Amino acid sequence: MVETTLDIGFYDDGEARVIVDSNAPDDVQDRAELVTFGHYCARVVNRLGAGKAQALIQSLRNLEAGSVEELVSMVAGEGTLVDGKRIRVAGPELTSPADDAFLVLARFLDPRRGPRMSFAFKTRGSRDDDHSSASVHVLLYALLKRRAGDHGYLQRLAATARSMGELAASGRIRSDNEFDVALAAADVAWRTRPAALDGNRTGMELRCPACGGGELELMLWPSESAEIRRCSRCGAGLWLRAGRRPRLISRDVWEAMVALRDQLARPAQRETTDARAEALEGLKQAFLENGWPFSEVVGAKVLVSELSGPLGTWKFYAQVVEEQQLLLLYSICPERVPEERRAEVSHFLTRVNYGLSAATFELDFDDGEVRCKTVRNLDTDEIEASALKRSVRANGLAMETYLPAIESVIGGTPALPALDRHTRP
Repeated sequence: MVETTLDIGFYDDGEARVIVDSNAPDDVQDRAELVTFGHYCARVVNRLGAGKAQALIQSLRNLEAGSVEELVSMVAGEGTLVDGKRIRVAGPELTSPADDAFLVLARFLDPRRGPRMSFAFKTRGSRDDDHSSASVHVLLYALLKRRAGDHGYLQRLAATARSMGELAASGRIRSDNEFDVALAAADVAWRTRPAALDGNRTGMELRCPACGGGELELMLWPSESAEIRRCSRCGAGLWLRAGRRPRLISRDVWEAMVALRDQLARPAQRETTDARAEALEGLKQAFLENGWPFSEVVGAKVLVSELSGPLGTWKFYAQVVEEQQLLLLYSICPERVPEERRAEVSHFLTRVNYGLSAATFELDFDDGEVRCKTVRNLDTDEIEASALKRSVRANGLAMETYLPAIESVIGGTPALPALDRHTRP
């Protein structure tokens, strides 16, 4: 179990003391500090309330994670400015009892069901409300000061702080999701440096138990014996512990974690991509808001997922065609049409398409793939989640309705008898 402690004290003479301690080694300690700092920001914002926390939130949002020089200059003096007043920040060498103190014990747990964090927060003194906002400033200053020579750590810490400010400004920090937002902010921040997360600390064979895929993206978690992984094929969340079988993270917990993480990653991605990628980012956001797992196709503006109905499961693709301002949705029939049945299946699909309004069936005569296509116009870069959900449902309903008949024709049933057994959606 990894433990990180914070002891932030204030003295009546305007001086402050910060003691940070951890039982974890090397980069595990760094990751634990980032998550703990993010959790502390969330807790203070919730304690203060949206109104009183506005100045703190804005100061966090103003941090520029990409400027090392600016971060170094922040700790060049003996303290930090809070509401126009400079507070001198000392380290562990100041041992006298503080007049007001903020104490944190953060424990990162690796239980069977999934990653957990215990965050014990205590205050001591009579003016803790006055010092709540200031405690975040002096903690940030102390962490930056202590590691001023490690530019990668400075950037990650500043990125975590900035993400917490953005989340607080948009009202996404609540008392029941402090751990989720802290972990998401730290994970996104950790990726601001190349090769920030790599390796396989558990020594296990990496294969997704949900889909059998082997491409599992490593996400941040402060532990030497456990990992959080994300399947690039099906989007599932995996909890890996040394010597134990991989477990799927429960869907509700995983969706909350991934949604926050991807929302935070979007601004950074948009700074380095052109306007043609914005529609794809909007599509990802809509998928996240609807709770649909997905993976991306490298080099293409395509998201891959799955749809299912009472009669089976099939692949689903969403493709952005920016040049024509179109969004294409495809449900792919799980069975290919053999060459000798393609003419009959084409006859069947042509009759099905007559009168359909929300979807169209297509047959590739070269490889026998049957797909159901829905086309939406992209008048703007924004893709509304509810509208996309309706389109996906219409597309999936068409495939679900006609899939038994398509498979029947593939198997040898003539087109017209197969069509007569089904009602148009």
